Amino acid sequence: MRFITRQIVKSAVAFLVVLNLDFFLPRLVPGNAADVLAAGYSGVPAAVVKSITERLGLGQPLIVQYWLYLQGVFTNWPPYFGVSSTFFPYTATYLVWLRLPFTLALIAASFVLATLISYLLALRSALKRGGKFEFGSMYLSIVSWATPPFWLGLLLVWIFGVILKWLPVFGTSAFTSTSSSDYYLSVGVHLILPVLTLAAATFGFQYLVLRGTYQEVLKSDFILAAKARGLKEKVVATKYVLRNSMLPLISLLGYTISFMVSTAVFVEFVFGYNGVGDLLVDGILQRDYAILEAGFFYIAVFVIAFSIIGDILLLKLDPRLRGT
Repeated sequence: MRFITRQIVKSAVAFLVVLNLDFFLPRLVPGNAADVLAAGYSGVPAAVVKSITERLGLGQPLIVQYWLYLQGVFTNWPPYFGVSSTFFPYTATYLVWLRLPFTLALIAASFVLATLISYLLALRSALKRGGKFEFGSMYLSIVSWATPPFWLGLLLVWIFGVILKWLPVFGTSAFTSTSSSDYYLSVGVHLILPVLTLAAATFGFQYLVLRGTYQEVLKSDFILAAKARGLKEKVVATKYVLRNSMLPLISLLGYTISFMVSTAVFVEFVFGYNGVGDLLVDGILQRDYAILEAGFFYIAVFVIAFSIIGDILLLKLDPRLRGT
């Protein structure tokens, strides 16, 4: 329990730090929502800009804005971050919750695909060391890890959307969906290219971590003992190697999720995928503090929650941590 307690305390400290950064960082960018709105029209009087600033609550002292921000977070459920200046009159929380399912579907599908491919390729590489398959998969992972996700996304758009015209390259679903089955089918089709892009970016470092872990586990005494008992290679790989090699990947679960969330922003922007990442881009361009605060808050909570889940799973799988 001491291990979990320490991790929860660390997560609480991280949450408080993120909570403050969530408020102050957007305000370090020059200009605000009123300036952006006024910039879209020529010759807007200064009095109008001042009126918009006051209407959005941006004319109040910073300490007052901060206090209202904290009140919105801790005295409301779901937390209230104000009305979006970009999508008036909707609240930022409503907009984030509206798009959150699409981002969660993208991240979940990409994580499952990347993890499955990483495990299969890393396990085969570890069992067949020194062959062409090992070197080929290793170079593939390095290229995948080094390739910018937005460039890969544009490449997939060009190949499958422009040249082959097999897949849609924009949005989350077709406007022509007339039934629930057609809608979900359309969502699934629109997910293919974003999922491939995000999974490719995640696969690179997952494979490299697993490959090294597999090789260390295969050198362990219990693996040699299992082979000495005459167990088949498949049994050794699935029942002995697989479980013990999961520990490093689970310990990096928080990092993996945070990496995927940050990368999803670029992926959603490239494909016009209507998730939280695409909403954050709109918030940045429009200096919409409410959207930025709400989006980054829920992302931080999401990442911290998965970090704690990873620590709990790690404790279950590694008994050595129970006494620490």
